[in-house]
Amino acid sequence: ALARQEVSVEEEKALARQGVDAYFKTKLLALNRALRKLHRADSKPVRLEVDRNDVFRDSFRAFSRLTGEQLRGPLHVKFRKEDGRDDGGLTRHWFLLISREIVNPEYAMFSPVGNGNTSYQVHAASKHQAHHLDYFRFIGRVLGKAIFDGFLMEAHLASTIYKYLLGLEIARCDMASVDAVYFKNLQWILENDVEAVDLDMYFVVDSEEFGSVTQMELKEGGASLRLTNDNKEEFVDLACRRRLVDSIKPQLDGLKEGFYEVMDPTVLRSFSEAELELVLCGLPVIDIDDWRNHCDYRAGYTADNEVIVWFWELITDWDQEMRARLLQFVTGTSKVPMGGFANLYGATGPKRFQIIRVYNTDRLPQANTCFNELLLPPYYSKERLADCLTISIYDGGDVFALR
Repeated sequence: ALARQEVSVEEEKALARQGVDAYFKTKLLALNRALRKLHRADSKPVRLEVDRNDVFRDSFRAFSRLTGEQLRGPLHVKFRKEDGRDDGGLTRHWFLLISREIVNPEYAMFSPVGNGNTSYQVHAASKHQAHHLDYFRFIGRVLGKAIFDGFLMEAHLASTIYKYLLGLEIARCDMASVDAVYFKNLQWILENDVEAVDLDMYFVVDSEEFGSVTQMELKEGGASLRLTNDNKEEFVDLACRRRLVDSIKPQLDGLKEGFYEVMDPTVLRSFSEAELELVLCGLPVIDIDDWRNHCDYRAGYTADNEVIVWFWELITDWDQEMRARLLQFVTGTSKVPMGGFANLYGATGPKRFQIIRVYNTDRLPQANTCFNELLLPPYYSKERLADCLTISIYDGGDVFALR
């Protein structure tokens, strides 16, 4: 196995000179160096012949016959009954098609979640699918192969899946990007006196499958453990853990197993879940004019306010990577929905991108991802605005606020 891919001292010095934006690019360079070492010149090609109308099953059967080491060979795709030589274009098209098939409702492997249903979480009911663990292992191999060969996936998975693949802690705040309404309900429990309102709740949660509702204990003896102010934080943590991990852990383990059969487990250690999504799915093409035309201003801001003018000047000057990071910071995803910014969704339905004035200029910008809201102080200069936005985008991605 490769030694862990660390950023060199020289690269750290360059980071200090160039700022945080260079950090991700530096890590990408380290990743590319590591992958070049893993590519062997004597690897046998992986020849994949599939029927365009049965891409998922044909690809699953072909991958099942190969070891992870064999899957590191160059991929050559042929579609049955179609002419065409694969110089990379057919392989790129196959990754596009398999991305769509992975989240195809027909297979019930994933369900859409998040703002506008633009990302996908493991479907809890997928456990009833025959061979479902083999399917998830296959999907993990596809994800690993995409990174290994430098191709992009169209489907964006929930950030908790990327965290699980990277071995990062999944916390209660991650629920906001998967189910904003449920997160808001749990947040209410944390912020209020649950004993005063007599909720009559215990350490159990409802689990619904195929119209049948059953109660699941969050811990041993949970059915007789009443919710109180003293134990409500434990209740919320356990409820989030069950929803995001425990109820789908075998599927997540299958994904992770397949992923690291192709990928070396050391080469992604320095990446965050947001960066892994960018590596897998690429940068969205963001239309600044469309973004600006579908933005609302509140609490004293208007389109011609000096800070707002500076904001759009900055966004216009930024590259696609920085724009994608800002979009991810405010909405929870770097992906623009079909139809553009007019079709952005929040927790309660269609919700435009909003910039809201907050008056404490000593604070950093914050985001309400459930409602596509950027809470922006009226900074005294364009330079100060740029610095504070950049810090929030890179360091505030795990901070959620609720209205």
